[in-house]
Amino acid sequence: MAWLLVQLKLRLLRNALRASTGAKVAFILSTIAAALVAVGVFVLLAALRGHAAAVDLTTVIFTVFAFGWLILPLIVFGLDSTLDPATLALYPLRTRPLAVGLLAASAAGAWPLANVLGLLGATVGLAHGALGLLVAVLAVLLQVLFCITLARFVTTALAGLLRSRRGRDLAALLIIPIFALYEGFTQVVPKLTAEHKLTAASFAGVDSWLRWLPPGLAAHAIQDASDGHPGAAGLRLALLAAVIVALGWLWIRALGRALVTADTSTQPAAVRGKGGRPGRAGRSVGAGWLGKDSRASTGLPFARYGLTGTVAARFWLYQRRDPSSFIIWAITAVIMAVVSISTIRTPHYFSALFTSALFGGVFVGIFHANSIGMAGPGFGLDAMALAGRRALRAWFCGLDLALALIAVPLLALISFSLAAVAGHPADGFFGLATDLAGIGAGLALADVFSVSLAYPAEKRPGSPTPRAAGGYTGRSIAATFCTLFAAALLVSPVVVVAVLTRHDSPDTWRSALVLCAACYGFALAWAGVRIAATLAEPKVPELYQIAARSKL
Repeated sequence: MAWLLVQLKLRLLRNALRASTGAKVAFILSTIAAALVAVGVFVLLAALRGHAAAVDLTTVIFTVFAFGWLILPLIVFGLDSTLDPATLALYPLRTRPLAVGLLAASAAGAWPLANVLGLLGATVGLAHGALGLLVAVLAVLLQVLFCITLARFVTTALAGLLRSRRGRDLAALLIIPIFALYEGFTQVVPKLTAEHKLTAASFAGVDSWLRWLPPGLAAHAIQDASDGHPGAAGLRLALLAAVIVALGWLWIRALGRALVTADTSTQPAAVRGKGGRPGRAGRSVGAGWLGKDSRASTGLPFARYGLTGTVAARFWLYQRRDPSSFIIWAITAVIMAVVSISTIRTPHYFSALFTSALFGGVFVGIFHANSIGMAGPGFGLDAMALAGRRALRAWFCGLDLALALIAVPLLALISFSLAAVAGHPADGFFGLATDLAGIGAGLALADVFSVSLAYPAEKRPGSPTPRAAGGYTGRSIAATFCTLFAAALLVSPVVVVAVLTRHDSPDTWRSALVLCAACYGFALAWAGVRIAATLAEPKVPELYQIAARSKL
């Protein structure tokens, strides 16, 4: 059974590589990344030899790998069909042999091998003597087995939830804290290391409670064996093995339930509303496109204000209900905080405040620079109502209005928060002025590139956000870099004025600067609307064909 499922996984992988060039590129990049992780972790662990905090750092690294195996499978659930019990529920398979086979299939691949090879660096950095070397090898193998078993137990127990819409949304939202931790790590750790504030000795004693977790048991078993305490090392390895056996037993029980439980995750949800009538949202979207009489009865906000209001109402609902929108706005907020985290408490906080606000406006434009492609086949309904330049201007105005309702308060809150952290809360008005100009520039560029560089988007299993379809990556990259440089150029007048007037400026001048920046941002956004409508008027059928090829 184990060899059969390993062959099945390898066959699925080979078929995926034959299916598209993108799969081949992704596989090659993933394999290279796994090799780099293996080499980097091995060198890092080996470099700990002789350090007083070697066991503490080894415990931390082992624990980080365990958390990676716990979280990442939830995000990429569905990429590996051999790990989803629903695909094997119809076969007459016994649970225990199936569990062993699934475990073997999980251990086959570049990343499990990279985990083993990387963590074997502990044989150099922590182990001493023949006994220490032997225990180190056993501890690493048990550590990797624990990680795989933990991942399989969690994904099997939550398979029904992850297969549902809400489960996929929850898994997609997990990328937000991961992205925040990654960005914070890349900003803070290099700075502290360069200032000699973060050394190996900084982790001394960090495993006061981590040592009792399974990864800590593995690391301290190596330390005990190297110090000549084979009994303590054997006891720790026995405890780790007992935890793995307990997890395996829980996994087998969860697998058994999953194989005999009906999958209700794909059944349609009950329609809200009384008396079997359609829900309020379902009626109001269509009603907004009708005449004045029907606009008054709609439940959507802004829908009574003509075509612009109806488009704004619909896109507002999309922003509230689509997890991808939450991810985009959260990533924008994280980027604004991260780009200033290393200098916000220094005398150069003013430049950090402007940089943060500029990046906020830039990423508002970057993330929405393909609005038509992201609309998908549903853009066909819009296209039937977009007859003429005036209707197109209303469509882009409604889109910008919905985005601005989120972008303005979000970016303003972050700018004032950063100014408060810097100890100069009043300077938040300068950040707000840059925010308003940046949002206007970002929305203008997003509208223009949504027409001139439109491309179909697709959402693949395991990917939390849509991306450019095959063959259109160049357009996505071009829109990103053009937005970055053009937005910086358009916002620069506001930054220059703010820098020249920051000293001894009265509160009235700050208010006037914010008002002028708001008008300037509005003028930029309106110019972008008019340019986009002019470009789109002769291209509506072509734009619909692009949107129809999106797979969302």
